[in-house]
Amino acid sequence: MEEPKTSVSPQIPPVSSHHEHLLHEVESSDGQLGAILRTLYDSEEQDMFLESLASRVRGHEKDIERMCNKNYQGFIESVSELLKVKSDAHKLKRKIQSANHIIQETGQELMRSAEELHHSRQVQKNIVATVETLSLCIPVLEQYCKLNEQMEQRHYYSALKTLEQLEHTLLPRVRGYIFSDLLNQEIPKLRKSIQDQSKAELTDFLTSVREKSEFIGEVAMHQTQRHSKLELAQDVMEHLDPSNKPDPDVCAQDLIDFSPVYRCLHIHSVLGKRDQFTEDYRNQRRRQVRLAIKPHGAWKGQITDYKRYFYGIVGFFVVEDTMLHTSQNLVSHKGGEDEPGLVTRKIVHEFWQMALSEVLAVLRNNCNYCPNYHLLLKIKQLVVWFCHTIRGYGFEVEKLYEVLLEIRDQYDDLLMKAWGDSFTQIFDSDDYNPIQVCTDDQYHGVLEVFPYQNLHLAHAPFPKNFPFSGMVPQVFRQLKLFVLNCTFYADKLNLSQTEINDRVRKSVNLLLNRVLSSCLSKLINKERLTIFQLVQIWVNIYHIEQACPDLEQYIMIVTKTESEGITAARLYGVSAFKDARQIAEHQIGNRLTMKVTEVMEGADYEWMPKEPMTQPSDYLEDCLRFLDTTISTLSLLPESLVGAVSTKAVRSLATSMENIILSDKYPKVNMEGIKSFNVDLKHCEAFVRSHSLQVPALQDSEGLAAFAMLRKLVDMFLAEQWLTYANTYRSSSEYADVPPKIVYTLLYKLRQSEKKKKKIPIHIKNPIKKKDEKKLCLIKLREYFEEKEAVHRLRSPTV
Repeated sequence: MEEPKTSVSPQIPPVSSHHEHLLHEVESSDGQLGAILRTLYDSEEQDMFLESLASRVRGHEKDIERMCNKNYQGFIESVSELLKVKSDAHKLKRKIQSANHIIQETGQELMRSAEELHHSRQVQKNIVATVETLSLCIPVLEQYCKLNEQMEQRHYYSALKTLEQLEHTLLPRVRGYIFSDLLNQEIPKLRKSIQDQSKAELTDFLTSVREKSEFIGEVAMHQTQRHSKLELAQDVMEHLDPSNKPDPDVCAQDLIDFSPVYRCLHIHSVLGKRDQFTEDYRNQRRRQVRLAIKPHGAWKGQITDYKRYFYGIVGFFVVEDTMLHTSQNLVSHKGGEDEPGLVTRKIVHEFWQMALSEVLAVLRNNCNYCPNYHLLLKIKQLVVWFCHTIRGYGFEVEKLYEVLLEIRDQYDDLLMKAWGDSFTQIFDSDDYNPIQVCTDDQYHGVLEVFPYQNLHLAHAPFPKNFPFSGMVPQVFRQLKLFVLNCTFYADKLNLSQTEINDRVRKSVNLLLNRVLSSCLSKLINKERLTIFQLVQIWVNIYHIEQACPDLEQYIMIVTKTESEGITAARLYGVSAFKDARQIAEHQIGNRLTMKVTEVMEGADYEWMPKEPMTQPSDYLEDCLRFLDTTISTLSLLPESLVGAVSTKAVRSLATSMENIILSDKYPKVNMEGIKSFNVDLKHCEAFVRSHSLQVPALQDSEGLAAFAMLRKLVDMFLAEQWLTYANTYRSSSEYADVPPKIVYTLLYKLRQSEKKKKKIPIHIKNPIKKKDEKKLCLIKLREYFEEKEAVHRLRSPTV
């Protein structure tokens, strides 16, 4: 076969580079020519591009034609081969048709059998599907019935678990059925019903807890008392309801069923509302703690009111402590992590801080109105008992102890008041006679109360007389009771024995200085007391003062500091006894001088007798007889005190006699009156001398010194030495101690008595001269007084 002749392609005109680029885009594009056409229209070169495109098409046609001419011979050879295979293909076709006919006849019977088999299998499949469906539906219905039974039996947590299994496990298996849809619609209502019922149970639980808090707290505090072996007063330990005493073996946590709150916690955890439930529970308990820490409306300030108050608070925190330790990690988180319980340590601490601040305020406010120290001591014991209990649950109670120390001042004030009343009652009931005992039992009974040691008294026969009256042992007993009561309050306050000792000593010092001193002062200043009673009071005070070292030793024994080798400070309150004795001494002296003055002022002295007296005046006899009895009574006092009081009485007597001379009651005096006065004066001097052995202070002329001025005065008048006195009284002379005033007064009264005399006494040799001397003496003394008055005016500041 001849090869086709190739024709020479015409010359292709040159194409611009821009059109070449567009043609390349057309050849390589997948049919998106919008951008190329827009470019051509924008450049207005459509015609030129069409020419370039036609030229490019002709070029490609030439290339195709050239390729076909190159492979034409091979195509001819392939066609010849196919013609040879055509006859064989016809033979094969005939065989296939024959085989197909045979297969078709055989297949008809097979198809009929297959259809019968398919029908049978379809029926079997339907039966299996029905069984499977029923096996899925029956558990759903059974679970629903079970759910209803659990709801009726109030097993809400189990019902919620059943509901959860029904919703998430069983119902998805029967999705699409009408009853499944109905159940799905019912599930939220059931869940809400379970939630409401569980909340109702929680409300009942909280109400029950509120009602039982006092009883729970009472049981918890009594358990603490038994374990700690606290010593409490009987009415502090006494149960609120003696007919409902709990079993000692029963724990406080066992008195209440916590299962409702646990179930409610589980239910809300399953419902995914655990946080909401926890917050609701905390809010309700927060409201309850505010109610628990407020004193109830019937508050009367009695110990039972305080017990109910503290029992309620303890009961609240017993419940919270139980919830803290039992509800934590009770329900696990879905991710495997444990969630906190209904309350945390922080929440419980918040509750305790609320309660603590209110308890401190209640104690501070109400303890100020306690009527007596007995109640305050019971309150202190109750608070310490409360602290021991609440501290066992991990709460801090230091501020409560601080408040108890603050209340100590109020307790001391109540003690002081009570002991002041006791002292006053003792003083009022005492007869102020020395104690007399007739038997050995009576004797040792006094010594058991008051530490008095006297060998002479111990060996003396019965009846024996103690130097003090019944007031002494009673006061000492009260002092020891005061120490005990101070120690009772300081006990169990976390104080060292040294601190307790110091506090007790401080209180005893206050008692001695403030209360006992005041009571003794009031007693001594009572007008109804006799001098003998005042002397006995002085003796009593002295013996109480001497027993103070025994009181200090007793304080050390009670405060248990005796064996620690601690040198405690002495009781500075002992000075109160010294002050009281000084007051008693002063009162004894004053009473004695007042009595002397009273007797002397009541005397009706005869200054104008016709004849001088030979015997002392009756009033003076009574006064000296009284002084004699009193000095005998004073023998119970120390010698120095007896001397001071006796000297004071003698001086008072001398002063009273001076006042008689100066009194305006007696305007005239004669020499017989002066001689009578001299008899009284001698009798007084004799009295002082006779008692100088009994009272050494009256010896060595100390007692006579009280009458020295009167002696000189009387001697001067008896010797008629007036003019000598007038000339020498300003200088050191025999009569320097005699005041001009009393000389002038007595001389003036004497001269007045002589003015109306008609006869001159025979024993006066020169009466005219004596009268002139008296007149001259009076003139000189008057000039002295005027001169003294003028000097006084010059020295006084002018107004």
